[in-house]
Amino acid sequence: MPRYTYGGGIADYLVQPRDGLWGVAPGATVTFYSTAEGGVQYTDLIAAGGTAVAEITADEFGLLPEFQGPPDVTLMWASAGGAARVWMKPRDADSAAVASGSVRDWLNVKDYGAQGDGNTDDTIALQAALDDCPMGGIVYLPAGGYRTSAPLTIPPAVTLMGTHSNLMAVPNLTDPFCYIKPLATFEGEAVIFFVDEIRGGYATISAEHRIVCVMIDGADVAAPGVDGIRAAGNIQNVMLRDVTVRRVTGAGIHTEANAGRFPYSWRLTRVMVDNVGWHGYAFEVMTDISLMDCQAIGCGANGFEIANAANSHAIGCRSEWNVGNGWHITGDWATGTGSGGMLFSGCSTDRNGANGFLVDATGNPVLQFENIHTRRDGRNNGAGGGNYAGFACNGATVPVIVGLLTCYPGVDDDGTQENSPQFGARFTGCTYVSVDAGFLHADTAGWSDGGGNAILRRGLNIAERVGTSDTFVDQFAPPTDVAGNLDVAGYLAAASGQSAGQWNIWAGQAKALNLGAAGGGIAIAEGPNARMGVSTLAAGTVTVANTSVTANTRVMPFRQAAGGAPGHLSVTKNPGVGFTITSSSNTDTSVVGWVLFEVA
Repeated sequence: MPRYTYGGGIADYLVQPRDGLWGVAPGATVTFYSTAEGGVQYTDLIAAGGTAVAEITADEFGLLPEFQGPPDVTLMWASAGGAARVWMKPRDADSAAVASGSVRDWLNVKDYGAQGDGNTDDTIALQAALDDCPMGGIVYLPAGGYRTSAPLTIPPAVTLMGTHSNLMAVPNLTDPFCYIKPLATFEGEAVIFFVDEIRGGYATISAEHRIVCVMIDGADVAAPGVDGIRAAGNIQNVMLRDVTVRRVTGAGIHTEANAGRFPYSWRLTRVMVDNVGWHGYAFEVMTDISLMDCQAIGCGANGFEIANAANSHAIGCRSEWNVGNGWHITGDWATGTGSGGMLFSGCSTDRNGANGFLVDATGNPVLQFENIHTRRDGRNNGAGGGNYAGFACNGATVPVIVGLLTCYPGVDDDGTQENSPQFGARFTGCTYVSVDAGFLHADTAGWSDGGGNAILRRGLNIAERVGTSDTFVDQFAPPTDVAGNLDVAGYLAAASGQSAGQWNIWAGQAKALNLGAAGGGIAIAEGPNARMGVSTLAAGTVTVANTSVTANTRVMPFRQAAGGAPGHLSVTKNPGVGFTITSSSNTDTSVVGWVLFEVA
C-alpha cells in the first residue's frame, strides 16, 4: 500500500480563491483529518528521515516540510487550529494513479466533504474536487444546495455536472433541488469563473470546460456586480447545456478580454438567465458562438448584449421582460478578412422595456435576421412611446438583411399600462437595410423611416396595422419603396404605377416601349415649360417660351387645325429660352401642336 508525499513547497496545498495560499504561523502544529468537518484524524504520518509522527510542524516560513501520509490516502484536510480545515493534495498521487490505471474520471463532491445541505459553505470542497479532476473527467453534484463564499474555477477540460437545472425557481416545487447558491457573504467577481492560461498558470490553452445540468441561484448575493458565469481571456470551446443562472447582481453570463485576447467558440444550449441585475448575456468579441434555445427574462439591462460575435448564430432564442432592449447588437464588427457577421434565426422577444431588437453595430460584415417575431416591446416603464420599436436599426453601418419580420403590440399581462411598441420597425441613419417581408402591427406605425438612411429597401410583401390588438386600422397596401435596382425575371404585372425618377429602357429593339392594347397611348403634361403644347400662328409665325429647350432638343411641330393659307412648318431654337415655329406662308394662322424630345 503506497504512501503519497505531501508538503515540501507552496504549491502542495490548497490555494484559496479569495486569499491566495493557505498560510500558517511559523512553527505552527498542523493535524490532518479525513473530512472537512469531523471525520477521523490521520496520525500515521512519516516525517523526513523516516520518523513516525502524528502531526507536522511548520517551518520558519509557515510552510510544511515534506512528509508522507497514511497508506493509500490521496487527500487530507489540514487544520492549524483555526475554524476551517483546508484540503491538501499529495504531490505524487496523479502520477501514481496514472501508472496504476486507477485515475478517477467521475468525482463526487460529497467525497471531498461537500455537504449540499443548503447551509454549509462548500466552497473549499467543491474547488478541491474540481482541482483534483483529470482532464476529461466529471465533477458530480448530487441533488442538494451547495453554498459558496467565493468563486469556483473550473479547470480546462473538466465537466461540472448536476442532476438537473430548473428553468426557474417555482414556489412549492416538489422535485429535489440541485443548485449552487452563493451565501450573502459571497465575495468575488462571479459564482463560476473560467480563467485563461495566463491567470490559471495552465500548461495548455484554457479550453473544453463544460457545465451541464447546473443551476446557479444568486438570490442571497448582496455584493453588486457579481456575475453568474464569467470568462476573461483566451478560453475556447466552452459548452454550457441545461444551465440556469438567476438572481445574481451582475450578468448571467459575461465574457471579456484579458491581455487583448477574448473567449472563443462557445456552445450554449438550453441556457436560461432569469432576473439578474445586469445584462442576461454579455458577450464582447465572442467569435464563433452558438446560442441554441437560450432565454433571458427579467434582466436589469438588455437580455442579450452582443458586441461583435463574428461567424456566430442564435437559433430559437428568446428575450422577454428585460428592462432594456431584448437584443442589442452593437460594437465594432470590423472590416478585415477575419471579421464576420451573425445569423439570427427563429428568435423572439416579448415586453422588453426598450426595443425588441436594436442594431447599431459598425463595420462591414452582414447581420442576417430570419423569421423574427417581436411582441409587446417598448414597454418604457409602462408608458409606451419613446420611439421604441419591435425591430430598430439606429446608425448601423453593417448591412442588415431581414427576411420575415413580425411585430404585435400589447400591454402587461394583467391588462394594465399603455399599448406598445410605438413602431413595428424603425430605421434611422443606417448604411444599408433590406426587409423582405413581414406583418408589422404597432401602436403608431408599422413601418417608420426615421431618416438619414443611405439605402432602405422595403420588400413587396409587408403589411401594416396601427392601434391596439383589438381595435386597429389596416394598412395593407401602402406604397412599396425600392431604393436601387429592382430586377424582375419574367413579366412585371402592375395595375398602376408611379415614378418620381428617370426611367431607362435599354432593350435594343424597335418596340422597346410597346403599348400593346388597343386604345393605349402616351400622355404628356402641358403647361409652362412643358414638353408638349399647342400654339397659334400669327402672320405665319409664333414664338414659344420654354426654358427646357437645349441645343440638342428635337422640336416636332404639326398642324393641329388649319387656318389662313397653310404652309410648310420649320423651327428655330433658342436654348434655355424657347423656340420659334415659322410657316412658309405669311398668311398662315393655323393652330400648331409641338412635342419636345431629347437625345438618349
